[in-house]
Amino acid sequence: MENKTAVVYIITKLELGGAQKVCLALFKDIETDYHIQTHIITSAEGELVPQVKNNPRVHLLTTMKREVTLLGFFQEIRNFFTLVKQLRRLKKQYKKVIVHTHSTKAGILGRFAAWCAGIPVIIHTVHGFAFHNFQSWTKWIFLYIPELLASLITTNFIFVSNVDTKTATRLLPGMIQKKILIRAAIDDHHFSKLIPHTTQSTKETSFIIGTISCFKPQKNLIDLLKAFEHAYRQNPHLRLEIIGDGQQRPALEAFINYHKLEQVVVLHGWQLDVAPLMKRWHIFALSSLWEGLPCAIIEARLLKLPIVSYNTGGISDIIHHGINGFLYPQKNWQKLSEGILQLAQDQTLYTQLALYPDNLHPFTRQEMVKRHAELYQKLL
Repeated sequence: MENKTAVVYIITKLELGGAQKVCLALFKDIETDYHIQTHIITSAEGELVPQVKNNPRVHLLTTMKREVTLLGFFQEIRNFFTLVKQLRRLKKQYKKVIVHTHSTKAGILGRFAAWCAGIPVIIHTVHGFAFHNFQSWTKWIFLYIPELLASLITTNFIFVSNVDTKTATRLLPGMIQKKILIRAAIDDHHFSKLIPHTTQSTKETSFIIGTISCFKPQKNLIDLLKAFEHAYRQNPHLRLEIIGDGQQRPALEAFINYHKLEQVVVLHGWQLDVAPLMKRWHIFALSSLWEGLPCAIIEARLLKLPIVSYNTGGISDIIHHGINGFLYPQKNWQKLSEGILQLAQDQTLYTQLALYPDNLHPFTRQEMVKRHAELYQKLL
């Protein structure tokens, strides 16, 4: 046998997201720091794939896609049996194997594949649930039932936010004994090297609102554009910068062009290193309809950026209204606009929110990896 123990991470796609960065950090550090062999099974697509594609312990599936469709149902069956085959091969190679899934789709397929392959320890990290209040009851049921069934074969759940922990305890039986809270880490060393500014812009400079987001319905960026457009008409020094890309780009560009915001809204596309751009921003804004706990929120607070956001998912674990940011009800973009204007105009309030001493130690990479290693060793 090559090694006694292995952890196999299964994630749908290595795109530029918090779950993906967590998965890659665990893949690299668990082996380096704790001498447990690690593997990843994921799609061959994704912005982060070039970082790992030449690693022999990274198994790329060309048929694995993020989207779940009726037409792709038979493709998903093929993916399932491919996963079972791959896991059985790894089970023969190692004395002990843990399967650890991330993201909804890989979480469902991966856990059932691990169960069929006879893997005794199956862990799933919840980065927000796919079922939520902003969908029809039929779609809610369609997404909830597989999660409910998968929960019955899951050894342990890792949650990144208290909100998801409460949701799971309420909707998924037996969760109290199987749940643990481990925060999703960010590259804290990289951000801590940057010196943030904690002052507003002057009359001669711009006040920059920034966000990081893929362009899909979940992120609801149209609300952020509405809020910005409304605020900009009252304060022409405002600017908006968005890091990300995706399927809704044409709709967002159409809004920007229709309201003649081309000179004050910048779409940066995906960036591997977001810190230099974020360092220029004055506040961080978020208009998502459902989330786990976005890593970008933690990155923003490391740079002392006040947050203006919808009260979504686990964001309230870190952001406290009027203390280090503003939280508003979802879909109320007018309130987002008010929060932006207030911080752009009130220097005292801006500085107060920026300098709030957050406790971000649980979000450090070292702490996250250590907590995972302790869980693995306990379960083994």
